[in-house]
Amino acid sequence: MATSAFRRSLRRELSHLAHDRWDQALLLWLPLLTCLMIAAIFSAGQIRELPVGLIDADHTPLSRQLARLIDAAPGVRIAANPADHTAAMQAMRSRSLYGVIEIPQGFERQIKRGEQGDVLCFYDAQFATAAGILAKDVQAATMTFAAGIRMVAREKRGESAIAVRDSVQAINLRLTSLYNESIDYQTFLGGALVPAILQILIMVVGASAVGREIRDRSVPEWLPAADAHHASALLGKLLPAFIAFSAWGVIFLLAWGLLRAEVAAASRALLLSCMLVMVAAYLLLGALVAAATANLRSALSVVGFYTAPAFAYVGQAFPLMAMPAAAKAWAAILPLTWWIQLQNQHWLMDVPIAASAKPVSALLLMLAIGALGSVLALRRVASQPERWGAR
Repeated sequence: MATSAFRRSLRRELSHLAHDRWDQALLLWLPLLTCLMIAAIFSAGQIRELPVGLIDADHTPLSRQLARLIDAAPGVRIAANPADHTAAMQAMRSRSLYGVIEIPQGFERQIKRGEQGDVLCFYDAQFATAAGILAKDVQAATMTFAAGIRMVAREKRGESAIAVRDSVQAINLRLTSLYNESIDYQTFLGGALVPAILQILIMVVGASAVGREIRDRSVPEWLPAADAHHASALLGKLLPAFIAFSAWGVIFLLAWGLLRAEVAAASRALLLSCMLVMVAAYLLLGALVAAATANLRSALSVVGFYTAPAFAYVGQAFPLMAMPAAAKAWAAILPLTWWIQLQNQHWLMDVPIAASAKPVSALLLMLAIGALGSVLALRRVASQPERWGAR
């Protein structure tokens, strides 16, 4: 009887998908467009040549030398020379410039007198990533220029070039980048956005598959009379979506290099299996919401509230440990949070399998909650025909 319920439900779902273009798009075209769009957005990998403006009020060889150093920095590009500060601020408000560097009049005279020269840098802090890159590159170019000025001045006073070079920097700080050494945004940001969008589509499909049966009052035609076989009917209904989204999950793992040969075999197996767990968990959670609300419109609203802002809570754009307790609690009930942790651990950091016990356990817990909760909610709504038909 359980096998019969599974087969009947599967045939019913396949028949629906064969005639419903919107659900076909949710399973096939939207995930494809998502992956292609994010790959295109982050195809450059790194942020380069952010447009900045230069106001050179000094017009001297030293000011032009500093301007060339700033323009040579990889993250910025001098794209305009505003006439004054007012024009520069207007260009920043219109989003044509991300920052403005001002070299005041008398800059070269101050340097030649041995005084400290002032250079002003204004940047739009609304865009934190761009602002950080702009400030870092402008600061690096300015410090390089200042170090060169000091070295030339000391050599003119008769000091040897070797002594000057060794004493220019009293402390030599060596920075070593670990895990995404090239600061590739397609790796850490694009690689997190794809599953973040997929989880929205997955849960929407899970909620729609169950919710439309309740909306159309077709529960008796779908669910068997025996409560013991509701789980089989639910499995048959969600299986096509599980296969489709699992395939997209594997395509994502391959396209972003999570299954490349450099990743340990055990880590590849763990990532692959946990991707399937996450897909199943979101489908079942969607079914749970639909059965619990017995209203497709309300269920989709809950799904949107649960999944749409999820990326903000997973700790990829803003550190999870710096969030308040309420945000951490919300992050803990999102399967995406635990998947991103696993992805970073085994794709970028190559941690031992044992170190991933917590995120793996959390994903399995989400799967168990979705499976048990959706079956119990289905049994309840199946016995309450007065709740069917809500639009």
